[in-house]
Amino acid sequence: MKNLHDIWSKRLHKYTVEVQNYLKYIVTGHIAVVMLFALGAAGFAYSEWIQDVPPEFPGALLLAVIFGLLLALSPPSTLLKEADMVYFLPLESKLDDFLKPALRWSFLSQLYLPVIVFIVSLPMVNALYGLSSSFLIGFPILLLLIKWWNVQTEFAFRKQGAGEQVWLDRLIRFLLVGLFVYFYIEDLLVVAVVILFIIIFYGKWIGRKAVGKPFAYEHFIGLEENRMLRFYQFANYFTDVPHLKGKIKARTWLNWVYGWIKSGPKNAHLYLVCRTFIRSDELFYLWVRLTAIIMIGAWFIPFQIGVALFAGALAFATAIQIWQGLTHTQHFRMDNLFPLTRFSRQGAVWKLIIGLQSLQSLVAAVVILILGKPVTALLTFVVILTVSLVTVTVLKNKNKNKKK
Repeated sequence: MKNLHDIWSKRLHKYTVEVQNYLKYIVTGHIAVVMLFALGAAGFAYSEWIQDVPPEFPGALLLAVIFGLLLALSPPSTLLKEADMVYFLPLESKLDDFLKPALRWSFLSQLYLPVIVFIVSLPMVNALYGLSSSFLIGFPILLLLIKWWNVQTEFAFRKQGAGEQVWLDRLIRFLLVGLFVYFYIEDLLVVAVVILFIIIFYGKWIGRKAVGKPFAYEHFIGLEENRMLRFYQFANYFTDVPHLKGKIKARTWLNWVYGWIKSGPKNAHLYLVCRTFIRSDELFYLWVRLTAIIMIGAWFIPFQIGVALFAGALAFATAIQIWQGLTHTQHFRMDNLFPLTRFSRQGAVWKLIIGLQSLQSLVAAVVILILGKPVTALLTFVVILTVSLVTVTVLKNKNKNKKK
């Protein structure tokens, strides 16, 4: 048998290839357009806000909470599989050859969000506290070291207790990291150094408790399986993941919706796609999530054009993903038994999406209207409806041309 370090290297290569295969379907031209509009609107709103940021704004507290969450949530990515529970057991004394590179990979793969937040926070910190050399150089270095400490500490805590009460460990680390960030930004360096020593002591204490404990294979394998399941569920919004079984719920509390669809062969497809949408967790929660994000964005973005661009980008994402989810599915459908060739399933999907997006635009407009912005509410309503209508109409015509 090859050594465990080689096994890790091959497994990491296979994992990165698989992730890249799905990412090419996720990061497409459509999503790039959505991200461009969303980032542009958010960036413009942020730059406008920075110019008039109130001096009493609790920037240090906000960053303490954000960095506390991003650094404390450090689950290890071990790439373990169920069979390892049997095949790795005789090699447990040499398991560090597999786990050490796994922890380094966990650290590197979780760095992008803290780095992005640090870069984005620089204008706000400069406006509120000024950018000193200690912040520009010392703070990011300390954040990297604390992130590495979090990865090792969470791994040790999960190992010594097989993952039990990991929420308590995360809460302690969140509070410690948050306090350190807060006092460092507020330039209370003596207090920050004291917190830093407590952080080091806590990590050493957890590490000693984990020494000599048997490796909790079941826990770490289950953790890895859940992590990959979340990735596959996310990828399934953009492309079909063959080995992923979507969850179906009856949602009987929405049965009244079917009453709006008239009976008869003409509306059979509409009835089926409506039931598919309501009962599918992926599609139903996708619409709910993006609608909620539009409402939150409308609440926080302070200017009309920004709200309209943000809402239009997410309306585009909503329409195109629901269209793909309902028209590109490989699963068995009832109309395969009784094909309704005279009527178009794609036409039914078009009607359903227009209905959903009309509801989305109405909900967003009502929320903005409650904020006392009637012009922005009307603009957002029109933008969401127009973008959705154009998107699904283009997709429908494109599919018609392919069939010809």
